[in-house]
Amino acid sequence: MKSLTVFFNSDKVYSGIFERNNKGLTLLDISSTLDPVDLDDLDDEYSKKGINQLTRNLSATEHKIEELNVVLNNESTFWTIIPGTMDMDKSTLKDLLSLELKENNESFNITDFTFRIYPYGQKDDFDSEMLFIVFIRKSIIENCKKVLEITGLEIGYITMAQIASQNTIEYNYPDTSHLYDLLINVEESFCDVSLSNNNTSYYYDLLKKDSEEGLVEAIEAEIEKLKGNGLSPGNALVIGTSLNKSLLDMLTNSLNLEVKRLNSFRFVRANIDDRLRKYCIRTSHIYSPVVGGSLNSFDKGQVFEF
Repeated sequence: MKSLTVFFNSDKVYSGIFERNNKGLTLLDISSTLDPVDLDDLDDEYSKKGINQLTRNLSATEHKIEELNVVLNNESTFWTIIPGTMDMDKSTLKDLLSLELKENNESFNITDFTFRIYPYGQKDDFDSEMLFIVFIRKSIIENCKKVLEITGLEIGYITMAQIASQNTIEYNYPDTSHLYDLLINVEESFCDVSLSNNNTSYYYDLLKKDSEEGLVEAIEAEIEKLKGNGLSPGNALVIGTSLNKSLLDMLTNSLNLEVKRLNSFRFVRANIDDRLRKYCIRTSHIYSPVVGGSLNSFDKGQVFEF
């Protein structure tokens, strides 16, 4: 199965073509645009440039793509955690999601969204099971379809970047499968922090990033909060377009656990030239959502629409 994964991030659009079989994942091609695509405004000047660049990138491939996957950043999704189980009554689920939407924005209508629903590892104060919910506006999905019309494929899998990156951890770090993995995603003005094990989320939070020093302190506070809930991270894997050596060094020196830049291609075979190999080495922490999007078989989520 040859798959294309496209990650719409706030700085650029990243894409990769992979072959997935019983031997694992093989990278066939990888690229990025120079400009971002605003999925809320495809007519924006930068969006038009980004779309043209992505179209050129995808047109250049000779691979016959059979599967199309999309990964979205925080600007295109939002999330919540609610009480419930994966097999709960659909009408009850609808009522809970409607309430969450109204609390977020009175104008939201449940029929305007697609929901990807995941089991959540922690229970609430009443010992009830919890669900992690990703909200994706259908208008965003429709704009993704317009941008990717050139592929001639329907979108088979769509989720948020942090979930896709957990897929990447699950595939590339089987040696830490007995540990809780702390995933730190550093972007320009925010930072996602999540805890997962066996591809189940146990914690998620979004931190504001005003300075590197302040961010490190905030992450330390998050770890203490987790420990207070009986969840001790075994390591920290760091990704993101705003990750740099100084921040990685600060995290390594401040956090009382092993800190590593996530190598998204650690166990991914590669059928690419030397130029792209060197590019992958430099950008392995950026392409985590792209790799994870093509590992959709690791995803425990279910899709609901009403």
